[in-house]
Amino acid sequence: MNALVAVKGLSKVFDVSAPWLNRVIEGKPRQFVHAVDGVSFEIERGKTLALVGESGCGKSTVARLLVGLYGPSAGEVRFDGEDTAVVLQSSRARALRKRMQMIFQDPYASLNPRWRVRDIVGEPLREHGMR
Repeated sequence: MNALVAVKGLSKVFDVSAPWLNRVIEGKPRQFVHAVDGVSFEIERGKTLALVGESGCGKSTVARLLVGLYGPSAGEVRFDGEDTAVVLQSSRARALRKRMQMIFQDPYASLNPRWRVRDIVGEPLREHGMR
């Protein structure tokens, strides 16, 4: 059986350097943060994977890479056998987004406190034409 999610050698490097002119004037080199480095795992259909670790270890970055909010610096993410980077750049991106969603940790950034629960739950259903 093929894995529903297959991640191989996933890495993400962020450039956290000061702006170019500041670096030139101050003589500072570029700086990089290796947020995720060589992560690999598979999730079979019907199974659950818990990604745990201390604060700042890259869990949220891995999640954002999985759903395509960040592009990987290296490696690949496959969902149902297809490379998500390729699918998300194609006309099939909307269909993939229907099947793969992220729920963010911070409820104040994710949920509008002025909305009713039915509106919050119904929004993605309306957005994807499921209601």
